[in-house]
Amino acid sequence: MSPPQDRSRNSCSSEPLAKCLQAKKDLEAAISGIVKAEQQIKENWREVKAKIHSHISRHLECLRSREVWLFEQVDLIQQLKEEALQQQAQQLYWVRSGCKLILLHWDF
Repeated sequence: MSPPQDRSRNSCSSEPLAKCLQAKKDLEAAISGIVKAEQQIKENWREVKAKIHSHISRHLECLRSREVWLFEQVDLIQQLKEEALQQQAQQLYWVRSGCKLILLHWDF
């Protein structure tokens, strides 16, 4: 059996060892927490970028659809204006030819 003096030395020397082991566990837990936080940051980063891409793509698709619709409307307006101008021109030609006929009759 150990003398009483050795026992007190062992208990005194085991306390710093226990503190050191606890500190090691705490450090490992902190490191593990940091690694988990880094993983979460990367996961959040990917998710945010994917959401941004999705929203922008959806908005671009809506804008493209709106662009096509507006082009169709402009084409329709252009067509209607051209048709109206052609009708006016035909009416003016018809009136002009009527005037020519009237003028021909006055020559007699």
